[in-house]
Amino acid sequence: MDIQQFDALEKKVTQLISLIGKLKTENSDLRRRLLEVESIQKHTDEQLRQAREALEKMRGNQDEANSFKEREEKIKSKVEQMLAKLEELQLQS
Repeated sequence: MDIQQFDALEKKVTQLISLIGKLKTENSDLRRRLLEVESIQKHTDEQLRQAREALEKMRGNQDEANSFKEREEKIKSKVEQMLAKLEELQLQS
């Protein structure tokens, strides 16, 4: 191996060492970013879970409100019927 081949080999080895260093740094940065994204994802998942629970609770409250409204309408109707019967009795007497 002559000196030029050795110099060329040394240059390639130096370039590879530099590239490996850059790749290690990039890998480290990517791992850090992945942890950040996973943390954000976990937080987002929790917010979504809470929003779904709140929505289900609101749906339940809406169903309950609708049920109360139906009962109120039935009671109102029955009271109106009783008032009409009372008026009828008063007119008959």
